Amino acid sequence: MIRLNIKKNGLINVESFTEKKDLEHYLFKMAIKSKRIFTVLENPSNEIWNGNVAQSFNFDGYVISISAKSANHNSMLGDK
Repeated sequence: MIRLNIKKNGLINVESFTEKKDLEHYLFKMAIKSKRIFTVLENPSNEIWNGNVAQSFNFDGYVISISAKSANHNSMLGDK
């Protein structure tokens, strides 16, 4: 599981993803909102998913930083 802080125009949104494909889908939706065409090479999901906590990435005007990672997603969800 990965928790991300996503910042644009001074607004911060916190998102959590349990699988990389969910992150890819979220980034795809962000790209559609901006009406920009991205190539497969511009897909940052692998780099973000494999990044370290506190590492930041720029994507289409957004700053995406990793706030937490866990191999066992239950520990970040409070064992629900």
